[in-house]
This record gives sequence, structure tokens and C-alpha cells, in this order.
Amino acid sequence: MTADRRKRHLKILELIATRALHTQEELAEALAEEGWDVTQSSISRDIAALGLVKVSGAYRKPEPQAAASEDPDERRIAEGVIGVDLAGDALIVLHTPPGEASRVGAALDRLAWPEVIGTIAGDDTIFVAIRDRAAQQRALREIQRLT
Repeated sequence: MTADRRKRHLKILELIATRALHTQEELAEALAEEGWDVTQSSISRDIAALGLVKVSGAYRKPEPQAAASEDPDERRIAEGVIGVDLAGDALIVLHTPPGEASRVGAALDRLAWPEVIGTIAGDDTIFVAIRDRAAQQRALREIQRLT
């Protein structure tokens, strides 16, 4: 996924969290107000990629599956992580909706996975420092299992 598309997805999640947007046209207009020039087909692909659903006629992020973990920290990661990238052999970059990175990072810290050395969280991005390449792959599998 390109950096621009990831940023647009984060903006869409922010917009639907802060106002009721009922149609693709309303979503496109809201994005345009924020400086994004997107086509209807891009909006349609973004909605599908994010798995958005309509609740009371407005777009929303889907609720986690009922079979989600009972562990509140695992649930926080499952609900908060919207993208994962690898950076080198010892770093995983997690993407969250705006304002969620700190909570997801803290949840990851509390899980105390042996592969994870530490985390640094910003507003919507978390850097996860990992011991080595093998540990990176194990941690990635755990994150993917949760998300």
C-alpha cells in the first residue's frame, strides 16, 4: 500500500469517527474539504479495503468478530491495528486510526512478548523494536493472528 493511500485511509477513518457520512459522495466531499482529490472509484475501493459497514445508514469501522480474544490487550490490538509494515530486520511498523497508537502500543507492551524489545508510539504509528529477523517473523505472525 502506498503512503498516500495509507494516509487517505487514516483520514477516512478519522472522518467517519467524527461525523455521520451516509454516501460515497458525502465521503468524497468530506475528503475534498480536507484537501484530498479522489474519484468515486477510489472511494469505493477504500471502503472495501477498510471493510467499512453502514450502521444506521452511516459508514463505520466494523465491530470486531465475536470470537475475538478475551484478553483486553489482544482485543485492543485487534481493534486498533489497521496496517502493518516491516522495516529492515528488526522493526515492525503498525498503523492505527488517529489517536489510537499510544493505547495499542501500551497494550503490546503489557503483553510482554519475548520478541519485542520496546515500542514507540506517535498519534497513528507505532515502531515495534524486535530482537532479530527470526523474532520479527514470529511477532508478525502474532500480530496478524490478532488483526
